[in-house]
Amino acid sequence: MMVRKFILTGIISVTMMAFSCDRPALTGNGVVGSFGGVGLASGSFNYPRAISVEKSGAILVVDKAGRIQRFSPDGEFLSSWRMPETSKGKPVGLTVHEDGRIFVADTHYHRILIFNPEGELVGQFGTNGNGDGEFQLPTDVAIDDDGFIYVSEYNGNDRITKWSPSFEFVKSFGESEVLGKRLNRPAALAIDGEGILWVADACNHRIVRFTLDGEVIDTIGHRGRGEDEFRYPYDIDIRDDGTVLICEYGGDRLHWLSATGESKKNWGGSGRELGELSGPWGAAFGVDGRVYVVDSMNSRVQIIRP
Repeated sequence: MMVRKFILTGIISVTMMAFSCDRPALTGNGVVGSFGGVGLASGSFNYPRAISVEKSGAILVVDKAGRIQRFSPDGEFLSSWRMPETSKGKPVGLTVHEDGRIFVADTHYHRILIFNPEGELVGQFGTNGNGDGEFQLPTDVAIDDDGFIYVSEYNGNDRITKWSPSFEFVKSFGESEVLGKRLNRPAALAIDGEGILWVADACNHRIVRFTLDGEVIDTIGHRGRGEDEFRYPYDIDIRDDGTVLICEYGGDRLHWLSATGESKKNWGGSGRELGELSGPWGAAFGVDGRVYVVDSMNSRVQIIRP
């Protein structure tokens, strides 16, 4: 199989490859591929910071250039499109709906934009403000089995809002203290098979779990680098078997939890070599047991089988 290397002097070396399911790891901790590199060309990144996986296994990544790029599961560039406005800031979250639509947290425009798989804008909701139906810096979107939409936001609101499938505001929750602390930059959302909403409460260094009606269930973790600790959890994904994946921006690692929140293992460490991370913003379960991590400050996505 052909391997291409892009050498970026003084920054990083990125390898992009096609590989089969049984390809041997490139590192001792399970990296089987990497794609990206610093730049504005197709397939390169300007500080990538959100990721989502389509049903086909294709990978969507958004970066600070305001681009959403689609890659094959092996990291081959497929297509891209740009956000309609970027002068105020760039998105930090995107989610693929069951029907293929792509929901983007257009953070600095205080709204959610909806694209079809071809990258055409087909809808939006929300506006700037602190009231019902308004956002302050939305960060992520989750969608339940009934089509209800959940949006996390920060910058003073620091709450979750719930919306109907037709984008009508339903309610907000999370404004009250949870075990003595209000939510502080809820950065990511995911819903498990039991209908529990998991929230990455980033600046409180913990995970908060809610019912879909907004009742607090419990919290998991606190600040630190141990097995039951987090440093700025910025993303969260949940596999069909209930396994939870946490991406720690401040810990430069991934952290696996059981369906009930027990720590199972972690992966990574600070650095620029393959198998190391620098300020990762996002991670997602892919096809065939792969995990994709947005290695933001290294401007690449690493593919691992930990």
